[in-house]
Amino acid sequence: MATGNWRTKSLPFAEWAALQDAFADLQMATGAPANLAMFSKSEPGEPLTAIYITGPGIDAIEARSPGDWHDTAAPSGDGVALLVGAGDPWEQFGISKP
Repeated sequence: MATGNWRTKSLPFAEWAALQDAFADLQMATGAPANLAMFSKSEPGEPLTAIYITGPGIDAIEARSPGDWHDTAAPSGDGVALLVGAGDPWEQFGISKP
């Protein structure tokens, strides 16, 4: 099981939806490596969603939404959703499915 280096940032829906599209483009451009993934974690009623990214080339994603990124552990707990990934990112990164 890969653990990866995770980065996170909280964003409103409109911003993270655009970032998700950019991440999907990166995924396709790099041949969909299994160690590249994007997850979200949201809490009911909260206006911001925590976005979690890991894998090669994520600096390009961070550059599309500059500032406030920080190191973190993989997402866990209730409210976690897979946004972009290849294979079985849940298994790959040891993240419990909701």
